[in-house]
Amino acid sequence: MTPRAGARLLREKESPAKDEVAGASAFDSFYLKDRYGSKAMRAIWSDRAMVQAWLDCEAALALAESEVGVVPTSAAREIAKAARVGNVNLGAMRAEFDQTWNPVLPLVNVLRARLSEKAAQWVHWGATSKNIMDTGSALQIKATYAVVEAGLDRIESALVVLARKHRDTLMAARTHGQQAIPVTLGYKVAVWIDDIRRQRERLLESRKRVLVCEFGGAVGTMAASGKIGLRIQERFAKRLGLGVPLIPTKTAGDRFAEFFLVLSSISGTFSKIAAAVYNHQQSDIDELSEFSVGKVGSSAMPHKLNPVASGSVVLLFRLIKARATAVLDYVHCEWEDDHRQGETLWSFGPEISLLFGAQLELLARVLESLIVKPENMLRNLERSGGAVLSEALMMALAKKMGRDAAHAHVLGLSRRSRAEDRSFCDIARSDPKVKTLVTRRALDRALDYRSGVGLSTYFVDSVLGTTATARRPRQKKPSRNSGTRS
Repeated sequence: MTPRAGARLLREKESPAKDEVAGASAFDSFYLKDRYGSKAMRAIWSDRAMVQAWLDCEAALALAESEVGVVPTSAAREIAKAARVGNVNLGAMRAEFDQTWNPVLPLVNVLRARLSEKAAQWVHWGATSKNIMDTGSALQIKATYAVVEAGLDRIESALVVLARKHRDTLMAARTHGQQAIPVTLGYKVAVWIDDIRRQRERLLESRKRVLVCEFGGAVGTMAASGKIGLRIQERFAKRLGLGVPLIPTKTAGDRFAEFFLVLSSISGTFSKIAAAVYNHQQSDIDELSEFSVGKVGSSAMPHKLNPVASGSVVLLFRLIKARATAVLDYVHCEWEDDHRQGETLWSFGPEISLLFGAQLELLARVLESLIVKPENMLRNLERSGGAVLSEALMMALAKKMGRDAAHAHVLGLSRRSRAEDRSFCDIARSDPKVKTLVTRRALDRALDYRSGVGLSTYFVDSVLGTTATARRPRQKKPSRNSGTRS
């Protein structure tokens, strides 16, 4: 083989097949799909996975009906054996769907075509299309729960590492975009851990309402199967690992809606964390960085290290949030069935799951490789000249002059500090009223960043599961504010 031929062959191997580059949206784009989805979620929500879920339902239904003597055992086994997506002509299904506008009937027909005449007549016995579609969706959502739970575990683990490592790392808390008082990075991260744990509780608590089967026939009354339908439903659900509803219905949109709304809420928590990482990377703050080797921030400005990954997590939340209206619409259903409700799940279900999957991957990668800059955190604290300790000074004065008067006096000191471009700490130490009312020891404590963090480390320990007394040895204090501006 000539070098030229070898190079051509290599290019052909590296190049995607034509069908891979035929995507018409971000979800199926060869180039973009991993920014708007994950491999795990695509595997759950692909067309083949959806059809297989429907086939699993048809197989479970036939086997459940054979257990109560409705369907011959031999026919049920034949149906179950044939119910594999590889046995189904998806092209024929699609052509029939385009003609009939019924999504499940084509599946039933292509499945029957694989069976003996005796077995074929028992496929879909006593069911209606939406029974199969909704139960199939429940199976896909069940698989999605597993991916989400694993992702939450991964993110929490990364946060726990950060909280432990930076339990005592001083930084400025910020409210309304401005420096407030000192905290530790560990405290900030512990808040996120607590958020994630609450979200997991919501997720797990919802399973019993969301993961149920649907088998009630035309309108939910089991008119086609009669009282034995209750036994069929119980065995059908057990085979699929799903719950049994108190009353069968095709209009219980609140079940799946709850799952996707909880997912949307978790997505908001991810966005909250990512936005903090994003903001702390601003050039004038520079306390965190997601930069990694090989990353290029800007094609025009080589010096830039743009926070693309954390920004993408926020972007994905915005896209998920935009689909929440459709999720709420899914709860609304007219009469005993309404395709205007049911078919919306085909859109928002996969899309929210894919977007969420991308969020999981991106946020985990950001947190696992996050660069923390404690020296810049301390530098930023000192930029205020100690003004972030105004609350502590106010409380020290309040013991002698009352809170309101103390607030007014410290406000005057802080404004004087700005007007004279002098350190707040220097002005506080030289103020006659402060020197008269506050002892030197109390003043030193009030103007110490470490004292100003309050119970930050206690709360970190509480979240991480340690007791208040099981504290790590105190690290050497950073130098107290010397009164010089950075």
